[in-house]
Amino acid sequence: MRVVVIEDEPLAEKKLVGFICRYFPDVTIVARFNKTSDVLAFFASEQQLDLIFSDIELLDGQVFNALSALDLPCPVIYTTSYDQHWVQAFQNQGIEYLLKPFSYKRFSQAMLGYQQLKASFVASVEAAPVNNGTGYKSRFLLRKAQVVDVLKAEDVVCLRAASGVISAYDRSGQHHMLTGNSISELEQQLDPKQFFRINRSDLINLDYISTFENYGKDTVAITTSVLSEPLITSKTRTAQFKKWLGG
Repeated sequence: MRVVVIEDEPLAEKKLVGFICRYFPDVTIVARFNKTSDVLAFFASEQQLDLIFSDIELLDGQVFNALSALDLPCPVIYTTSYDQHWVQAFQNQGIEYLLKPFSYKRFSQAMLGYQQLKASFVASVEAAPVNNGTGYKSRFLLRKAQVVDVLKAEDVVCLRAASGVISAYDRSGQHHMLTGNSISELEQQLDPKQFFRINRSDLINLDYISTFENYGKDTVAITTSVLSEPLITSKTRTAQFKKWLGG
């Protein structure tokens, strides 16, 4: 387990970290923050995390001011003394709302819910073997109850990561959850001549790009033949995208 703790009360942080270590003895506390500015700086680069524990009222404002601007790599469990923020919490990738002071029993219930949620996602999808001829992944196996569907990589318009879940959007506009891999892993497994990672969260298939246009400083908006909304490149990948698209 790799987790981040966001808490501005030292005693509350100590109690929470104690609960986390008690429930997950091999946990790694990757970072601890008490200000939204530090949260934004941390997530400016890609992070590999399993779970975020976050208070809501921090030293420099509400944590939503930071989290709403981010595409987080995992779910969030909110810990707070206020009961009026639960709607915002679940709108910002929250899966649990722990009202302070909470007991270890209540904490354990939240962890059990998280583990069951994670297990249900992982069990729903299996990654298919790579194509032995090219060395790149050619299909995904999608388990739905007792049925397994096959999704060809060539039929995938894009892959998008959000809240620790990867969705594959196919050429008919349907999306399928793929939680067995991270975007970074899929980037390595898919043919780089066919798929390009345009930002921290999105991989796009060359065959479904219709047009692109300037969107802001050093970014472009990409229109596909399937999705209704454009996909936006990050500033650091825009030049590489144009080079890749040009062959």
